Parts: sequence; structure tokens; C-alpha cells
Amino acid sequence: MNRYLKTLSLLLALAMLLCCAGCSDSGSDDPYENIPDSTQGKDVTRTPGADNLFSLNCNTNYSFNPLIATNRSNQLVCSLVYENMVEVDNDFEAIPNVLTEWSCTEDGKSWTFKIGEGHIFHDGTPVTGRDLSYSLNMAINSDRYRGRFSSFQGAGYDDENFYVTLGIGDTQFVKLLNIPIIKYGEMNEPRPTGSGPYTYNADYTALVAYEGYENYQDLPVDTVYLKEYASAESIISAFDDGIIDVVTNDPSSYTNLGYARTSEIRSYPTTNLHYIQFNNESTLGRYDTIRMAMNYAFDRTYFAEELLHGNGVGSSVAMYPSCAAYPEDYAQTMNYNLNSCKSILENAGLKDHDGDGWLEYMSAGEDASLILIVCSDSSAKTGMCHKFAEDMATIGLKIDVQELTWDDYMTALEEGTFDMYYGEVKLRNNFDLTELLDPEDELNYSRSTDTIFQGYLEDYLAASEATRSSMYQTFYEHVATRGLLISIGFEHQEIIVHRGMIRGLNANLGNPLYDFENWEIILDDDNTEQGEGEND
Repeated sequence: MNRYLKTLSLLLALAMLLCCAGCSDSGSDDPYENIPDSTQGKDVTRTPGADNLFSLNCNTNYSFNPLIATNRSNQLVCSLVYENMVEVDNDFEAIPNVLTEWSCTEDGKSWTFKIGEGHIFHDGTPVTGRDLSYSLNMAINSDRYRGRFSSFQGAGYDDENFYVTLGIGDTQFVKLLNIPIIKYGEMNEPRPTGSGPYTYNADYTALVAYEGYENYQDLPVDTVYLKEYASAESIISAFDDGIIDVVTNDPSSYTNLGYARTSEIRSYPTTNLHYIQFNNESTLGRYDTIRMAMNYAFDRTYFAEELLHGNGVGSSVAMYPSCAAYPEDYAQTMNYNLNSCKSILENAGLKDHDGDGWLEYMSAGEDASLILIVCSDSSAKTGMCHKFAEDMATIGLKIDVQELTWDDYMTALEEGTFDMYYGEVKLRNNFDLTELLDPEDELNYSRSTDTIFQGYLEDYLAASEATRSSMYQTFYEHVATRGLLISIGFEHQEIIVHRGMIRGLNANLGNPLYDFENWEIILDDDNTEQGEGEND
């Protein structure tokens, strides 16, 4: 096994030592209690100012079951303990993993998956179709994954294959299967048995390389130590001090407090869509043409480059632009254009009838205005709303931006006291918009009664690869023309490591630690190779 060791000279304040603890159920107060006297052939200086180990953060107040884990640190730990059925790359295409091959019927309703050989649980038993079927059924009933499997009807298996039946055809269903596998019957276990490259040690203070893992010989370290910091501030401090070595970050979140400039930051795409919807029962929101005009009203380049500092991408349609089915030419027809927006509004009857510089509806009188609500916890979201308001003022439309706390924001959505709202949602990997458009869905606050979209959406989901882009365009033309949703763009998330420490990062949405066996972890100053052949 290839290893690299680098002494990280760091001085920690006494207060930090007292608040730090390993992720042990014993609740020890000594963060270095479980560090051995030597590791990988080199002495370890057991002082508060040095750490030549590879460590991740965790939080014992939250679940370590990968199907329900919501804590970001625990999800990172789980990605080394459990294997996903498939992986999904940064163009949102499926990569074989435990499932190595797949096919579906022409209508996309019946799927057959080939189960790869050599995948072994940490108790020594092989991963079987029974485990896959169980894991999928448990995921469907978990809060973390439930939304993505609304069309699922049933699963079956034999010795070599795994089968899934859907109620609605989806030729991209395999992209939804980047979910972890747990052993049959262990959903209620705090740490179900996994088949990933690492398993827990006896007291859960570290992960140790699993000899039954197919690429065991290539794993970059024998041991991944677990530390515990709960608050965003303490995690950042522990990372900057070298106590933990990899973190993930949402740059658009209120928890984005910033890491040291000496860090190496890699961003990766997500399906986290920023969007606008109207209240279709409000005075102006009830008109299709007024809603449709807003496709041209948002500066998506400003969103991606200025507000997200390059950690996002603007998109006038609700699909990530690198996807093979992305309708590039059509998307460009809805680029930011205030003249187009103003022209459409005027055709809808919003004009400056009295010459005061503001648009009125139908005749001189009260100025036309819209209330736009946004949750105040994100400067990117509020910044986009104020930029929109400033732009609309240049064409004579008044926008009242209301920055609300989360509770007040949700109350306004539920009571309908708004004309427009700025939202963010994590879409499925096939970019299905059902939850945002279905009049019956709890995530749809638009009060739209449109159901025609469903036929277009189902045609897109069932489309062959050759026709997928055109089917998506037809679907989204209906969305845009009716103004059912205004797409702003997608945010990126980040994996952050110490500069010069790790080579081979290949993070993706479902697995920031993807391809971990091909990482090189460099911890020593002279970059000399250590531990050669330790696991031979």
C-alpha cells in the first residue's frame, strides 16, 4: 500500500484541546487517547501541536446509518464504510459500481441490473440481490431518499441479477441508485454492516482498512481517525489547525464561514436548483404572460460568478448544463434580457400610462408591484433578489423584497402572502420537477392548477437517449411559457483539503470521497514513500 507522511506542525490553544474528543461512545475528553505510539513505520509525537494522521470529523449526536444520516460529517464517514449501488459522475451519468450493467424495457418501466462479484460485507458475507432489494426498500421509506423513488413499485433478485419495476417509465432510473447498501435486516442498527473500503474499529474511534475490499491493496491509509466537533466554527478551527483533514462545504449556506486561504478547494456540481415561483392566485401572479416574462429578468451570470463566487452555474432551464440532454440552443433563447422582459410585460398590459416612470396595469392609477419573499439565511439568495429588484426598477416595475426568517418565510408560503418566492430544492439526478409543479405536492407553493405538464414530463422521463433532449425541451417549453417556474441556476458544493496533502480528488454529488483507493495522501515534508507492502 502506498503511503505518504508529512509532519504538520501546529499549535492548539488549551481551550480547543478541552472541547475536542474522538467519535467514541465512551465520550473521552482526550482527543489523542486512541492515537498509537507509532503508525506506518514512523514515530508520532504525542503533543497537542502535532498530527501526522489522516482524520475525519463526525458527530455522535446524529445517525451513522447511511440511509438516514443527515449530518454532513457523518455522511462523509459513511462514504468510506458503505458502497453505493452505482456512482454518478459530474455530468450526472451513472458509473458502474456494485451494479455493473443494466438495461430496461423500451417504456422504461422494467429494469434488470447485473450484480458485480467480489463485494463482501465486513462480516465476511457476500453482497447479494437480497441486500440490494432490502436497501432500496429501506431508502424509499427514509426521509433522506424517499422523494426520489416515487415511481417505484417493487424489486426482486436472483443469484446474479437485481430487478426493479416502476409505475412510470424512467429510462434514467439507474441515475437515482447512488444510494448506500446495508446488510439485510439491519436498518434499525445504529451502524449497519457495510461493504465499503473501511470498517469501524472496536470503539468507533477510527475506521480501519477492510481486507475483504476488492481494492484493499490500493487504499492510501490503513486507518482513518475520527474526531468530533459539533459547531461550524469548531469544525473550521479543527480543520485549519490540521486536526481533521477533509471537510465539505456549502458556499451558499449560512454555515459557510470560510476556511484558511492555504486550503485546497475543489467544487463539484449538485442538483440544488435555485428558482422563482409565483403565487398564481395573487393580483399579477395569476397571469401566464407576466410570469413568463420573468424568464428574462434574472442575471444568471451575476448569480454564479458574483454571488456564488464561481461556485455555481446559471441555467435558464432546470437541468444542469453539462448534462447530455441539456437543450443548449433553447436555453439561450431565455437568457437575461431586460428589453425582452419589458416588451412582454407591456404586451400583458403593464405600461407607464401616466408618464411617472413606473408601470401601471391597464390604465393610469396604482403602480404595478410585486412582493418577493426570500429566506434571509443566505446572502446569495437575498443578493439575487435585490439585483432583480434593481433591474426591474430600470424598466418601471416595483419589487418589494422581503427578507424573512425561516419560520416567517414558511408561514408566508403557507398563507400565500406573497407574489413571488425565491426557493432552493435538491432535484433528483434525472431532473424530475414533479414536486415543484404538481398541484397536490407539499413543496409546490405556487397554487398552480396546471396538470398538463405531467404528460410532457412523463414523455421526457421515458424517452430514449436519442430523443431525450428534444423531449425535455418540449416539457420545459410548457413550463417556461406558462411561467410555472423560473430557473436561476445550480449551486456547487466544495470538498476542502490541506494544500498539497491529497492527490487524486474526484468528488461528485453522491460521494465526495469517490475513488478513495486512488487517492495519494501526503503527510511528510520530504514526500518519501512509507509503508510499502504493509498489506502484501
